[in-house]
Amino acid sequence: MAMKLARNCIVIIVTLIVAGFLKSPWEERMQDQFIAQGMLSRSLEISVREKIGQTSAAVALGGLRSVVATFYNLKAYGSFENRAWVQLEDQFELMVALQPRTVYYWDVGAWHLAYNAAADYKERENFPAARQEALHRAYVLKGRKFLERGIANNPDQWTLYSSLGRYYGTSTKYPDYAKSAEAYERACKTGKARAFESRAWFYSLARVEGKQKEALQLGRELFAQERHRVDTVRCLLFALEWGQSDAPPTLELLHRYYSSEERALNMLRIYRDNNTDMLPTSGVDHAISLLEKRLANP
Repeated sequence: MAMKLARNCIVIIVTLIVAGFLKSPWEERMQDQFIAQGMLSRSLEISVREKIGQTSAAVALGGLRSVVATFYNLKAYGSFENRAWVQLEDQFELMVALQPRTVYYWDVGAWHLAYNAAADYKERENFPAARQEALHRAYVLKGRKFLERGIANNPDQWTLYSSLGRYYGTSTKYPDYAKSAEAYERACKTGKARAFESRAWFYSLARVEGKQKEALQLGRELFAQERHRVDTVRCLLFALEWGQSDAPPTLELLHRYYSSEERALNMLRIYRDNNTDMLPTSGVDHAISLLEKRLANP
């Protein structure tokens, strides 16, 4: 009787062990699927628990991660006011570790690093010029990388792509116009972005060496829609068209994109004189000179 009971216990234990091994991969797949869908949060890493302290870790593990993240967001504002950028960076790292699907933390954290911290270091007169520049560049790159991690965690959020496009497309922030154009394109392809992102895609693509024909085609598609017929689109389209080997006469192009020659002259002057984004200007000076002569001698 005792032997039979022992055998039954062994069989039960072996069965449970085998069942555990068989269902473990299935449970892991389901957990990964729930995490990817935002239905389940990843377990807190030990390093994160240590940084936020025992009390906060207990709250977070109890399912109130958003509360702890909000607390650190408030602390980060104090770091911003005190220009304590290293501390602020650590606080946003904790926030996104707690709430990786909260777009706000990724977007604002990247903005603080790439703009506020970078600008502050650039203007610190007590630092040598070389150090100012090095810290400015380091924090611009930190902001970009932070935002790219946010996109990896939230690949369906057009706002993060748009912010990344702006960071790569700003002429004073070590631009990479190809990456800027790619980011704006991805924002547009989510189907949720604004009209602005389509135009920003056009502006960035036009500044990529060797991509002028692609930019021209995109610009023509945008101009076919009334909502995209803003001044910059008109002027940039004129410049890209004028630069083509088979371009029509200058006056024909001007009449294609402007309602009057007076309007064309005014818009092209503004475009040329305020071109801080360094957009293409092929033919703009020629067109301005031509229009000035025509309007002076109607």
